[in-house]
Amino acid sequence: MLTPSSLSPIERRLYSQLRKVLVRPGLLRGNLVNTRRTCGKPSCRCWKGPRYRHRSLYLGLSLNGKARMIYVPSDWEEVVRDWSDRYAQIRDLLEQLSLACLKRLQSRGG
Repeated sequence: MLTPSSLSPIERRLYSQLRKVLVRPGLLRGNLVNTRRTCGKPSCRCWKGPRYRHRSLYLGLSLNGKARMIYVPSDWEEVVRDWSDRYAQIRDLLEQLSLACLKRLQSRGG
């Protein structure tokens, strides 16, 4: 059985970072996608070309095996970006911890 004192300094640091990230609420699995689109008004400048199109932000993710794009209102952009970034941090930390445990298993298991 592993105890905190039996962990390597790297593993202790990874667990500490994971705890710090998990303290704050809000996680979203997905990627933020910037799009540019034209609106329905023929007199709008967005019809002049790609650089004049309206910017929209979407959260791209897979739900029940199907790709989804969920619109993110501009006043939610900072919150959604923070939640998405936090999920990515946790995923990376878990991967590093998993690799550390795999090394531990391989060194003791033969």
